[in-house]
Amino acid sequence: MKQILLLRHAKSSWDEPGLSDFERPLAERGLNDAPRMGQFVREIGYQPTVIYSSPAKRAVQTTKLFSESAEMSEDQIQWNEDLYYGSMKDYIEQIQAASDEHERLMLVGHNPIIENAAGMLAGSEHKIAVRMPTAALVCLESFANSWREVMQGTCQIKWMMIPKILRI
Repeated sequence: MKQILLLRHAKSSWDEPGLSDFERPLAERGLNDAPRMGQFVREIGYQPTVIYSSPAKRAVQTTKLFSESAEMSEDQIQWNEDLYYGSMKDYIEQIQAASDEHERLMLVGHNPIIENAAGMLAGSEHKIAVRMPTAALVCLESFANSWREVMQGTCQIKWMMIPKILRI
């Protein structure tokens, strides 16, 4: 069984209005939430074997803080510009291109694309709405034997976690 973790980047800062969208860093809340989500994944035993992340600054920070807290190494991370500049199709293509040696992978990206990808993977001809606040993590499962077989409607949502729940 293949598992896909979709992580929306943590809360970003708007303190420097002159920065480009790509260069926006995490806000203090984001700097706390990203490792919180990594710790959650480690504690429940759901670390991915590979992470594909957007190279935008807030996604890079989220990915690094998450992976460190999840006790993963940086060599498990791959950067993909299409997860920032691309479309939902690029998210699906990244999943389909993954090596079948991985049973659980993670994508770190941005709204609205990451929400749309979660909904599309879990839906068929019907649109499924998935609301992902910053640093939300969705786990999808597929009975596909190969990542190449993962497409619209081939997954089901197993669980979702948001940092607000973990702060309680």
